Order: sequence, then C-alpha cells, then structure tokens
Amino acid sequence: MKIPSSNSQPTLSPDALVKNSMASSFERLAQGQPNLVNNHVKPPSSIAKKLIALPAYYWVLITQVAVIFPHAANLPFWLMGFAAISIIAQLPQVKAKFASFTPTKSAATSESSTASRLKLKPANAQKRLYQGVQMFGFLLGLLGLWLTYKTAFGLDMGVAFLLLCLISKLWELYRLRDAYVVLNLSLFVLAALFLMDQGLITTLEVIIGTLLVLLAFIALNDDGNQAGSGRLRTLGILSISAVPLLVVLFLFFPRLPPLWSVQLSGNQATTGVSDSMSPGDFANLGQSTTLAFRVDFKGARPDQSELYWRGLVFSDFDGVAWRPDYQNQAFWQWSPNRQTPTWLNNALATAPDSAKLEPSRYEIILEPTQQRWLFGLDYPLSQRPDVAMTSNFTLVTPQPVTQQLRYEALRIAPMVIDPILTDADRRLNLALPNTGNAKSKQLAKQLFSQSGNDPLRYIQALERWINRENFRYTLSPPKLDRDRIDSFLFGTRAGFCEHYSSSFTFMMRAAGIPARVVAGYQGGELGRGGNVWEVRQMDAHAWSEVWLENQGWVRVDPTAFVAPERVEQGMDSLTQSRGASMFGSGAGAQLSYQQYQLLQSLRRLSDQASYYWQKDIVGYDQDKQSNALLKWFHIKTITQQILWLAITAAIIMTLIAIMIWLRRRKYVHPADKALVMLNKNIGNTQSELLKNDVEGQLAWLKRLQDALTDDNAPLKAAISEVITTYRQLRYGRLSQLDQKDPDYKQALEQLNRQVKALQSMIK
Repeated sequence: MKIPSSNSQPTLSPDALVKNSMASSFERLAQGQPNLVNNHVKPPSSIAKKLIALPAYYWVLITQVAVIFPHAANLPFWLMGFAAISIIAQLPQVKAKFASFTPTKSAATSESSTASRLKLKPANAQKRLYQGVQMFGFLLGLLGLWLTYKTAFGLDMGVAFLLLCLISKLWELYRLRDAYVVLNLSLFVLAALFLMDQGLITTLEVIIGTLLVLLAFIALNDDGNQAGSGRLRTLGILSISAVPLLVVLFLFFPRLPPLWSVQLSGNQATTGVSDSMSPGDFANLGQSTTLAFRVDFKGARPDQSELYWRGLVFSDFDGVAWRPDYQNQAFWQWSPNRQTPTWLNNALATAPDSAKLEPSRYEIILEPTQQRWLFGLDYPLSQRPDVAMTSNFTLVTPQPVTQQLRYEALRIAPMVIDPILTDADRRLNLALPNTGNAKSKQLAKQLFSQSGNDPLRYIQALERWINRENFRYTLSPPKLDRDRIDSFLFGTRAGFCEHYSSSFTFMMRAAGIPARVVAGYQGGELGRGGNVWEVRQMDAHAWSEVWLENQGWVRVDPTAFVAPERVEQGMDSLTQSRGASMFGSGAGAQLSYQQYQLLQSLRRLSDQASYYWQKDIVGYDQDKQSNALLKWFHIKTITQQILWLAITAAIIMTLIAIMIWLRRRKYVHPADKALVMLNKNIGNTQSELLKNDVEGQLAWLKRLQDALTDDNAPLKAAISEVITTYRQLRYGRLSQLDQKDPDYKQALEQLNRQVKALQSMIK
C-alpha cells in the first residue's frame, strides 16, 4: 500500500528559520549592517561566554590584533599604526558611517522569511572609498618599506611586506571568501615571528595567535550559533589532537642544515655595552636585570674575581668619551691551514704547555645585541671560522648579532699580552687632549715623581690617594662639568665603574704610562637551575689595562679601590648589601631599590624558563636528535628515521580519526532504531514523506497519519499504535525505567513488532 501524497509541506522550526536567516550575518556586519538577533536563544550570561558567542566577523578582527601586533618589536611603528587604523576601519560601526545601502520596505517587513535569500552588496561609494584607501595605503607602504630598509631584499623586509599584504587585504573584507584568505594569510604572518626570534615568549604569542585563528575558522563555519555553544569544545578537539602529531614531528623530523641564511637589518635588540663610553652609561645598566648572556662551563668555573668578560677595548679619548681605535687593530680568523699571526704567537708562547694542551672551554649563549662584537673571558680565543679576533683580543662576527647566538670560546691562562709594545701602540695609548683636566695632569705628575717614577709604586700611590679622599661608589652619581676628570677627582668623588676606569686610565697616561679602558661585564651569578652561569646587564663593567715592562698589558680594576666587594662578590651581592643607598638618597632611592628587587625576581624566573626552552627545544639540533633517536629507538640511518616518522604519524592520525568518528557517531535511542528503518523504507519510494532533520519522531508520524485518506483507516490505526507505544517509551512512565527493565524491554519489543507490521502494510 502506498501512502498518498498530500498538499501539506514540512515546516521549519523557529530555530531553523533563524539559523538560515543568520547565514548572511558575516556579510551584513562586513557591510556595516545590523545583525539579526534570535529572540528564541537565551543570550550568554558571563563575559567569557559572550566573547565566545561573538559573530565570526568580530573574531576575524580580534584575530588580526593577536597576529599583527606581536611584530611591533621588530617592524616599523608606522606600519603598526597603519594596521591599527585598518582594523578599526573594519568595525561595523565605522563601516556604517560610509554605507548608503538601506533595505527596501518590503525586504525589511519580511526579513524573517527572506533574509536568507537577500543578497546584500556594499554601497558603491563605500566600496570605492575602501578600495582607494587600500591601493593608496599599499603603495605608500611599499615606499615606506623602501625608505626604512633601503633594500628590496632581507628577512625583515620580507616579513614587513607580508604584513603589509595582510593589512591591505583587510580593506576588502566583505565576503566569507575574503575572511578565509585573511585567516590563512594570518597563519603565515604568525609563522614569520619565528624568523625573528625563537624565544619562549614568541612561542606563547604564536600559540595564542594560532588558537584564535582556529577559533575564527570555527566561528565562520558556525556563524548562526548565537549562543556560541560547542565552539570551545571543537577548538579543544582540534588543538589537543594535534599535540601528539606535533611531538612526533619534533622528535623524528630530520634536522637538516638550512639551505640559506638571512640577516636582519633592523634594530631588534641592543647590548648594554656600546661602542663608546662616557660617565652615566654603565650606571644606568647597573639597575637593569636584563639577561646579557649565559655561560655553560665545560670544566671548573674560575673564581668570581677572575670573571672579566672582555668586550671592546677603548684607546681613543677626546676628553669626554672613550672609543675603540679600529685603524690600528689587526684581525685574524681561525682556519685549520691558516698561519697564526705574530701578536697571537707571542702571547701563546708565554702560556704554560698544560694550558695550551687543555685550555678552559666554555659555551656562551649571547642574547641579541645588534652589534658585531662578542664577549669572552680574558683573554678569549675562538676556533669558529665565522668569528674573527682582533689584536686587542676582541671577538668579532661578520654580521650584527640579531638573534640569540651560541658559540664556544677558549681561555688559555696565564698569557703575557704584547710583551713588546710597538711605537704606534705606545703613542696611541698615551694620547691625551692638549687642553682640559689640568689639575688631574698636575696630580699625576706629582704622584709619579713621589713614587720614584716606578709604575707599580705609582699605581699604589694613586690607590692610597683615592682611599684617603673618601671616594664613593654609587649608581646615581652627580653630573660632571666639562673637564670631567677634574670634576670627578676633585669635585663629586662619587661614581660608577666608568668614572673610576676613565679617571685611572687618564692618570696613567698623564704620567707617561700606556693605558687603555676595557668594557665588558664582570661577575655574574649561578642560574636557578644550578648548572648555568648568568650574566646580566647589571654586571656591565669597565676596567683599565696598564702596559708594564716585561709584563705586557696588566689588568687593573680601579673600582676595587673603593668597592672591592663589587669584584669579589658581584654586582648583585653588592646591591643587596648596600641596599637603597646604591640608588641615591631619599624616597626615590628606596622606590628604585624595591623596583629593582621585584624585577630581579621576575627576570630570574623568566630567564630560567627561557634557558630550558632554548637548551632543550630550540637547541634540539641534528646532533642531539641523532643521539636521542639512536639511544631510544636504535635508528642509525636517515631512511630509518623517515620510516619511523611516517609510521608513527600514520598511527597517530588514524587514532585521531577513529576518536573523532566515535565522538561524532550519531547516537540512536533504542526506541528510535525501528523508526529510522521505517523512515528509510518510506523514503525509497516517497521522498517527500522523509523525516526532516528539524522534525521530531512524533511530529513526523503525525504527518504520515495526516497524509492518509479516510479509506486507509487500518494504516492510520497502525500508526496510532506506534505513536502510543513510542510516547510511553520516550516520554511516559517507561522512560524513567532502566532499559534492561523487563517492562521496558517488553514495550520495546512491542514497538518493533508494531513497526514491522506497519512496514508490511505499507509494502
């Protein structure tokens, strides 16, 4: 028997109507039009739920904030400004100011039934305006990039151009297709952050940005869900299921060397030690707990008083600042077949054979400095082909250090540096301005004469004079007059390391003793993990080197004359022992000291986490991977490694697919199983009578019954019996029973018999 068709049409529920009407909510917001509101959906109560339930259009804009502005530390500020203007201009409230489209009266009155078919188009005036801004902004941005970087190539130039493309694309954000393009491009912009830095903070920024992009994708495919229900659950499934695959790729993917290398041309970070020194520079650094570099000693660590991390050597003094003299320096770069220069051979010849056979080795992890020079213990040697060394024992790289740099250095001690001083070096390290600082010159000649023209006795006499005149060590020294040496020695008598090293070197030269200033770091402290030495900007230091007959260059630290604990215990211990007095006097000094203590604690925690991240994650290179894989999985060849990678990845992806399938597998109530088969059999012959997705079982059975004529009374009665039994199982007394209860099982069997009888009658 065939159920006759009727004129009744399947009706959609109010929720379904609203869902269809919301299909174009993204386009409406993108064109500055108000969004439809489902009055049948209870609005979220908490702020977090309201945020999750935001329409997809807003999530696309939120994503751009998280994607673009982490680049602010590396890219020009004007580009960030253009990005901020572009994002604000896409807000519906802003777009509405330029929109001239207004729905017709007929469209407005029948919005609930025709909104899903209404195709909105942005007003021509608004679209032309945004297109004009897009083209003008893009061309002006290209000009700005050229003026900023002075080149069409380079890593930072490429990242900036990619960001400019993303920003420009925002000005044509009207359709879902545009949103997908923006979000996919956002993933590339996020990945570009790793080209600038691989630190822990950058990684957290990328993770947060990626999660927001995924949430925006989910919202785009769920734009009609005003309650936002299920979005976080979907995000959790996507992100958590990706973790096992991420771990496998990290462990097994071959760590091949890069096919190319690029350098940044922009200012990414600056070192505490600059290429010049004048009073006040190091005092400012003395209050900074920022990490300068870490050191991993391969053997015993030298005493605290021997930890002088050599950087630049200043020989040129103009009366105000000290600077290096690059013209008279010789450069040498290590190579297995390259001959060692004379100045280095002379120094190595004075070292013990045991020190040359087994030199002290240590590895330095240097933070970005944007400078070419490196740091190492007096006197540093390097066997890296890409690290050169000057005749002043300064390590130099070909390019500025724009990213964290790991390098190994050697220390061969003791050595005599320049036992024979050339005439040119002697003149260079005796030069003083002809005018200025007359009182200091006079004092130098007087003390040198009283010391019998003996350099060693003269140094001791100068130390006694400084101690007798009550000099002070402070991070907040008074300002100096034009003749800075005289002003310090005979006026303020309070200063930091650069005051003492500068004045001492001046006094040596004024007495006819070659001398120079060395800038770098001194001391450091053991990291929280207890296995790495940390040197911070607060450890920035300057000391003097004096040339003595038959001894060469000898280090003299005049800061130790007034603050020996600075050298023996380190800057941190000195600050802790002297407290707020190191920062001056009054309430401001106490506040600075408290701020210093707080920042120091936070920095240490952050730096320790960053250290393990760099060491175990970023530092997981080809050697570490090979050793780990060989030890754990007995992998010996690259073929085995790729095979392990493919098999493990396939297993994990299969498990994830099975888990997703099991979670998404539609649960069918036992009472519904028979009706599902009934619906399928009816649909094979009469598709118009199929049950709709938004239609309940009882409503569908009632629709089948109403489709029958009065001539089909037996069939109507059979459907009524099915309805009665089904209602008892799902909504009546039996629904409260356990499905294993005898009464429930009996009623379920009765329903199955009734459905089978109904199917036979329909056939």
